[in-house]
Amino acid sequence: MFKKICLYTALTALGTVAALGGLFIINGLLLADGENPISGTTSHPPKPESRDSGEIRIMAYNIAKGFIHEDGIRFRDEKTARERMRRIAEIISREQPDIVFFSEAVFECTPCPVNQIMFLAEATGMHSWAFGENYNFGLPFYRIVGGNAILSRLPLEAVANPSLSGRKPFYETTNSRRVLWCRLQVGGQNILAASVHNDSYNSANNLTQTHQMLDYKGNQKAVMAGDFNSSPGEPSIELIRNTGKFRASYGGPLTFPSGGAKQKIDFIFVPSEWELINHRVIQTDASDHYPVVSVFRLQP
Repeated sequence: MFKKICLYTALTALGTVAALGGLFIINGLLLADGENPISGTTSHPPKPESRDSGEIRIMAYNIAKGFIHEDGIRFRDEKTARERMRRIAEIISREQPDIVFFSEAVFECTPCPVNQIMFLAEATGMHSWAFGENYNFGLPFYRIVGGNAILSRLPLEAVANPSLSGRKPFYETTNSRRVLWCRLQVGGQNILAASVHNDSYNSANNLTQTHQMLDYKGNQKAVMAGDFNSSPGEPSIELIRNTGKFRASYGGPLTFPSGGAKQKIDFIFVPSEWELINHRVIQTDASDHYPVVSVFRLQP
């Protein structure tokens, strides 16, 4: 009898492990959005075209998942996560950007159920949002989904979320990158918008990813913003700069890490015809990156 009980217990355990493994694979391969971006709108109306002053204010911010992940499968509680999101929302609201580009944003987290993109879009008066998945890790009923996002006061169309060089299988989440592409009308101009978070471990792969983004952009006007994990003078930033098709602030304060920044790796690149009026780096410990804000005067 004892042997039968042990055998039954072992078979039950094996069956449970197999079932969970199957669900893990199903979630990662079939239930993930992958290269298909998702988008939506908030309760706020779009910015009226009549209020267009010929200027646009853009923010790029790596929000480090709102610091919700502690270690392993341990996450902060929902109350703490909401407090962090409120802090970030206050920073955004003070700056009043027209478009915000997020790196390391969490769309879904079962143990800490705060959709950071929707929360921040609603709290900051944005009209539309889009999200591009970098990873979807866990089970259908217990998982974390994170990636890049864009918030906008203008109508926004999610276009693509292509994988970048060096992307790993679904069960490896570290440094596995995609780039979120959207389309919007800015001052009567049809603009592509890319939310970026490039390779932070391998500079050669980072450069390959930058080539991929420029190839996707082609001859279209584009705004590319986010955490490029490359500094002025390094190959990726110089590649973008030397195309002659972008304008950005290459000098100014450093952006990472917060509390003692040593690198400038967060950028906002816009069409070269636009005029840079002002650029600021906002010092705050709400994330491990400082948010950057640029104001541009639109040119045809």
